[in-house]
Amino acid sequence: MTGDQRYRLRRSVPLLPYLEQHGWKPTAYSERDEVCGLCPLHDDGRPSFYVNRRKNVFYCHGCGQGGDVIRLVELLHGLDFQAALAKLNGRGKQLWSDACAFYQHQLRVHLEAQSYLRSRGIEDPEIVERMRIGYAPGGCLRSYLEDLGYARAEIVSSGLIDAHGRDRMWRAVTFPIADTASMYGRRIDRADVRHCFLARPKGGLWGWGRARACQTVIVVEGLFDLASLWQAGFDNAVALLGSHFNDRQRAQLCDGRERTVYLCLDADENGSGPRAARLWSRRLAQRGLRLLPVALPEGFDPNRFFAAGGSAAEFSRYLEQAGR
Repeated sequence: MTGDQRYRLRRSVPLLPYLEQHGWKPTAYSERDEVCGLCPLHDDGRPSFYVNRRKNVFYCHGCGQGGDVIRLVELLHGLDFQAALAKLNGRGKQLWSDACAFYQHQLRVHLEAQSYLRSRGIEDPEIVERMRIGYAPGGCLRSYLEDLGYARAEIVSSGLIDAHGRDRMWRAVTFPIADTASMYGRRIDRADVRHCFLARPKGGLWGWGRARACQTVIVVEGLFDLASLWQAGFDNAVALLGSHFNDRQRAQLCDGRERTVYLCLDADENGSGPRAARLWSRRLAQRGLRLLPVALPEGFDPNRFFAAGGSAAEFSRYLEQAGR
């Protein structure tokens, strides 16, 4: 585990809430971001266990033990390092999963979100369920997660709410990104900031588990593009989550299997999508991958193409043209 990975894990699971969830109670607070109480690691006659809330570390002046939340889990539960990591990561992923399930339910009861999906051409309930699409109405996620037993600091550290308790995905259609326990949101209002992500890596290609065995793969930019293609019957499509490949996504495509990859990026009026497609065609060709840029009409991406009435047969013709 790198230092950066350890730091992210420490931020995602705050030490003090973790202790409190396991029965530890502070007896005194200081002005230096420290709280103290009886040590949970040995029989303590007077408070000697200190937690620094800002640094997210602990130290006991009685038994001499100290460290971060990973070290605490090792000592508290008698686990080795890897088992402690698994325990902590499991809780963070469970919080994320509970939030995703909450958003899925909200989509079922909020007509404005359902109407927005229909306006984007996404109407197949099977696709909505498969992609675990949800909706964040705002203002109620925090209380829901707190009712499940999560501490407020824990929820803030997850990135799902801000320091004031406000939902970061406020009034957005949500797509879970399971690879990194992240999330993408698209606001349904005409807001200045339409797209929102949690501050985590994007991970691999979204949908790769379904497409990896296919001889042809269609790579698109966004999750609405992917939903449109899956709805039209193109189960071999995956989402890049942007217009650039990270190392893992390149490794997934260049895994030694013979396949043809169609790269269908947004046909922006400024030409950025087609330029990126040509760039990656050249770069990935050097690794033995046959990557073919797909040219949709100017101003269209796959989602807009199908929402405007385009058919699967018409899209297939654009794929055929790319291969010529």
